[in-house]
Amino acid sequence: MSKGTCKLEGCSAEVVGKGYCSRHYAKWRRGSLPKGRYKICTAEACRKPRAAGSKCEEHAKGKPAAEGGAAASA
Repeated sequence: MSKGTCKLEGCSAEVVGKGYCSRHYAKWRRGSLPKGRYKICTAEACRKPRAAGSKCEEHAKGKPAAEGGAAASA
């Protein structure tokens, strides 16, 4: 049972996952495609954009996540 062809423009290989063929699916998992796998920080409860590797600028510098979900700056 065929799932169709790869959704990447110019590729006609069979789909294996997330709409991509095996080659492009592997690239998607590594974050090598223009539309990467993750776009936000991987720290728990952080939704900021990534800046360095898989972390936002704040977490990349080693700061812990704020308690209670919101930063307590007053």
